Amino acid sequence: MTDAEAGCARTTMSSVMERSIPRIKDDIAYTRSFKELIRTIDLIQQSRLPVLLIGEAGSGKNQAIFCLASSLRRPVIRINCSGDLRTSSLLGRMSPTEDGHFRWQDGMITQAIRDGYWLVLDEINALEADILFSLHGLIDEGRISVANNSEIIDAHPDFRLFATMNPSRYFATKPLNQALMDRMAVVEVEFDPEIDTHMLRRLSLPPDDEAGFLKLVDSIRSACKEGQISQNFGHRTMDNVTKLAPLFGLDRALDIAFTSKLEEVERAAVKTMIYDFMRKLAR
Repeated sequence: MTDAEAGCARTTMSSVMERSIPRIKDDIAYTRSFKELIRTIDLIQQSRLPVLLIGEAGSGKNQAIFCLASSLRRPVIRINCSGDLRTSSLLGRMSPTEDGHFRWQDGMITQAIRDGYWLVLDEINALEADILFSLHGLIDEGRISVANNSEIIDAHPDFRLFATMNPSRYFATKPLNQALMDRMAVVEVEFDPEIDTHMLRRLSLPPDDEAGFLKLVDSIRSACKEGQISQNFGHRTMDNVTKLAPLFGLDRALDIAFTSKLEEVERAAVKTMIYDFMRKLAR
């Protein structure tokens, strides 16, 4: 590779990484609790320990990482581990070239390690055991061994590992193995009532109706925690409801953003909760 080609490659890589820095919306509510969560994650990543965030769906786990990465101008590769992922797409594979030879192509994990991205493994406990095991050496030694390429990749100084998972009581989830969890700093993330209130203020409800709606949301979350329904009413859902309500009305917005996503056998109980709230709202 000539000096000119090397310079062009560096420029291209810099541009790609710049585009990988998260873009944060202007309406994020930086409440006291949310700022403290971001600060906690920042202090841990400065020590280069991997961070595992455990919390309900829609509680802001990924959002906190993205906000921190954006403020520090760090590029992020996020992998949704609950999908149908192959080892080759994560660690890499030998790929045929135009001249009939084969060339190693990094997967998303090895790319992050090699080039210094922040790697976010969303729902990490859904990954296959062989992938999880490969992370042990990465955390312990700061390098990863890629068998298919006969290569040991040292982690870039800017590389950081983050992971998120829902509580183990969630349907179709499995516990994370203890050996990996022991290697990570664990932070529990709770729903933030201040964020709920911040988003609900968009609807300009009377104080009593606002309090009633927040009580409804708490009831739904309690039902999920007790295993009565499979979907939780997270901050993301609250955000969607408050955006849809001016267009469709509050009851229809709740149906579109939440109730219709439930299993059919679960909907009746939730619809009863919503009906009771809407009846009080109409008085």
